[in-house]
Amino acid sequence: MNKTTNKNTSRKSIILGGVLVTTLAGAFFGVQIAYAAITNQLDFGSTGSDVTQLQTYLATNASMYPSGLITGYFGPLTQAAVQRFQEAQGIVSSGSPASTGYGRVGPTTMARINSLLGSGGGSVSWDTVPVLSNPIVTVTNTSATFTWTTNEPTRGQVYWDEVPLRSDEATGPFQQPYVSGALALDAGGLQTNHTVIVSNLQANRIYHYLVRGIDSVGNTTMIWPTTFRTNQ
Repeated sequence: MNKTTNKNTSRKSIILGGVLVTTLAGAFFGVQIAYAAITNQLDFGSTGSDVTQLQTYLATNASMYPSGLITGYFGPLTQAAVQRFQEAQGIVSSGSPASTGYGRVGPTTMARINSLLGSGGGSVSWDTVPVLSNPIVTVTNTSATFTWTTNEPTRGQVYWDEVPLRSDEATGPFQQPYVSGALALDAGGLQTNHTVIVSNLQANRIYHYLVRGIDSVGNTTMIWPTTFRTNQ
């Protein structure tokens, strides 16, 4: 998949009423205006100018923030848009605001937005995460074989453990979130058809697993939590 076609927008800074703003001339959305920076972390229920800046920025992409409402209140629509942004930027894709930062503007998310809107020219990139099919798991008494497909070439990974897995928020843009448990890799590298075999399992045991796909620039999608049981 060409990850640059129709995904970049040009940017220039202008002064309106003494306030520095940034115009985003998008291929799909015409000219939008977004404030230059967010200065505070934001959660559900937050209000004020930082929320307005966040919403104005998210509204530059209709698929990210379909309503495009600029209200200054961080409600469910804004939270959903923040989650889409975090997923698209490879920051975090599951959990809750309290457990992983999913759906809140914490340090990593704020830094990423501000870096996209920062000074110095360049462009704002709205990248997308890979799309994974639901994995098919075929088990024996000592192994499990995972097969799935992706809409673009990705590196396939499977994590598993006998206890529930844990995933933490990534520490920066395009860095991969930590996942607990053992790891098995797809030996084929970047590809769209994936097969991962997990061996040396115990018979008649329940295992928790997570399937992850990572594309060539670090965008990540994870499918979890779920389980399988080995045969007797």
